[in-house]
Amino acid sequence: MSPGPVTIRLLLGERSEMAELQRVIEEAPTYAQLVTGVPPGPADAQSTFTILPEGKTYEDKFVFGIYRGSEMVGCADLIRGYPDAATAYLGLLLVSEKHQDQGIGRLAFHLLEESVRGWRTCDRIRTAVVWTNDRVIPFLKGLGFEPTGEIKPYRYGSVASESILFEKSLDLRLPNTGLERAGG
Repeated sequence: MSPGPVTIRLLLGERSEMAELQRVIEEAPTYAQLVTGVPPGPADAQSTFTILPEGKTYEDKFVFGIYRGSEMVGCADLIRGYPDAATAYLGLLLVSEKHQDQGIGRLAFHLLEESVRGWRTCDRIRTAVVWTNDRVIPFLKGLGFEPTGEIKPYRYGSVASESILFEKSLDLRLPNTGLERAGG
């Protein structure tokens, strides 16, 4: 069954967007439980919007709403140029549990991938999977991600685990031309 039209929209932090983002996060309690050991908290939308890795600025942070029609059903967080200039870091790709297993995450990722290609500065996307949430590994592999071999300790509250790093190379050539995009 087709999930219908899926779009992504860059969020600007407006009050209505933040309320929708918080609702989506709260509609995915299994993820929060697996990676933090607790249910979603009341400030998770704000945290998603504001947390930055060391050395990055908000010019390189992009939080997207994932929409099915006019309803936000998921969210994503991308950092441009992290951990190096040629890498985009996917910090979060989350779909509300009632909208999971409908192809929305896959469609949204392809839109995010096109967005990253449009920056013309990143030739790969990197992400990490907390081992307690290893059920997403087949999904990532299906999108073309491969493990990098890097495993890092992970601790959040009562969750002590490891995070496994994955990476996907991006082809920056224009479709069907064999020509590389400027900056690629």
